[in-house]
Amino acid sequence: MLRRVRSLRLLPLLFPLILLTGLPPAGATGPRELLVVGTVFPRIYEQDESGPAGLGVDLLRRAFARQGLRFEFYPWLRAQAMVESGQADILMGPYRTPEREQRFLFSPQAFYEDALVFYARRERELPWRGELAELAGLRIGLVQGWAYGEGVERERPRLRPGTVRDVATGLQMLRLDRLDLLASNERNTEPVLRQLGLAGELRVLGPPLGQLRGHFAFTRNAQGQALREALDQAMSEMRTRGELRELARRWNVRIPD
Repeated sequence: MLRRVRSLRLLPLLFPLILLTGLPPAGATGPRELLVVGTVFPRIYEQDESGPAGLGVDLLRRAFARQGLRFEFYPWLRAQAMVESGQADILMGPYRTPEREQRFLFSPQAFYEDALVFYARRERELPWRGELAELAGLRIGLVQGWAYGEGVERERPRLRPGTVRDVATGLQMLRLDRLDLLASNERNTEPVLRQLGLAGELRVLGPPLGQLRGHFAFTRNAQGQALREALDQAMSEMRTRGELRELARRWNVRIPD
């Protein structure tokens, strides 16, 4: 009886070790399934006839080949909240920002890169030459929950942009002249433009707003740290073998050097 009581007292001390090593608790058949969440990011995290697909899905399946993965899609803000609170394990593809680093552990290596651009109606002549200060007074749409980089955040009080629910909503508002500009990225936006039949009415303005890199993010706890380290090692090995570049070419996604 005394031995059993001592064993029970040891369980709270052993549980963090179980999480860090990936060893299953007594009676379990193997490492627990990891929950990956995010919203649809074309070519990064999407759904096809066979199920979840994209560069991010392929990378995680290779990195955690011995551990089950479950992929689920949610609105972007909800997916972030689930990982931040520990309801899910991995957030798919967020841009890294100082504010988000207070909420998540980010993978050290980014796995894709996007050019942020402005979309406008084709007939409009707008004063965009790369200086955000020139756009003061224009109606600018930013997608809810997205990060746009330090330059946009610095000028946000002067620009006073509006928030749109998603890319499709922003494009429709642009078409209806309820916005002058929509800030987005081409990877996310071009498929929606084609789907809505608006490619002939809207255009990209140059130069780009900037370049942002996408990461995997984890809950800020011991388990999140262990997953982060395991993924970083796996990605380094895939990069050395050339697998990362091969997968990026297959999905037509730009990866950081």
